[in-house]
Amino acid sequence: MRRFHIGWLIVMLAFSCNSGRSERQSGENGSADSPVPAAQTSGTSLIVLGTIQDAGSPHIGCSKECCADLFENPDPGRRVVSLGVYDAQTGKKYLFEATPDMPEQMKALKRFAAESGSGSMSELADGIFITHAHIGHYTGLMYLGKEATNSRNVPVYVMPEMAGFITGNAPWSLLVTNGNIELQQLENETPVKLSDHLEVTPFLVPHRDEMSETVGFLIKGPRKKALFIPDIDK
Repeated sequence: MRRFHIGWLIVMLAFSCNSGRSERQSGENGSADSPVPAAQTSGTSLIVLGTIQDAGSPHIGCSKECCADLFENPDPGRRVVSLGVYDAQTGKKYLFEATPDMPEQMKALKRFAAESGSGSMSELADGIFITHAHIGHYTGLMYLGKEATNSRNVPVYVMPEMAGFITGNAPWSLLVTNGNIELQQLENETPVKLSDHLEVTPFLVPHRDEMSETVGFLIKGPRKKALFIPDIDK
């Protein structure tokens, strides 16, 4: 099978389920600046927090035209692929993927919630959904450990093999034993009901599964849906 990377591609079957939609400012080459929140968001919003491949931009050692100038003039909008979901009715916010850019992405998600008028003031997401065990998708969990936030029981939603990878390998296992995160095990094609009007369904997709299975997520809001598949082989 020919592999194509769609970390930059988020297939939205349209999701913003309210009159105050989330927007983002786009730059060249698919870069995205911080999301622009809509005032007094009343429903469920999807926020694009990153569109770049696992290793970020610029890639280490890259001297090609596409990234050479970025070492001298960084573009803060070029962040590793991630989504945020904000539920205005419950005031909760959820992060999809724990990327190396998670501190900035978590801050952007909090800002969106706060400026929407009813969001939690907590710096951390109310839950983190992870697709698989490649560096751009889980390594941001390190920021929840003792060296950084030293969080308490942040729910992290993972599939069974991903849960085994985290609990079976240090330093990630320390996040569990120290109570920084609380693993919530997912089942293939079984919805997770986050509220009366928001649910997330994981489903297996083909990919390089050296360390864990890989899933996409179907995010279902009050009226519309979004499909998030950052990595797939086809």
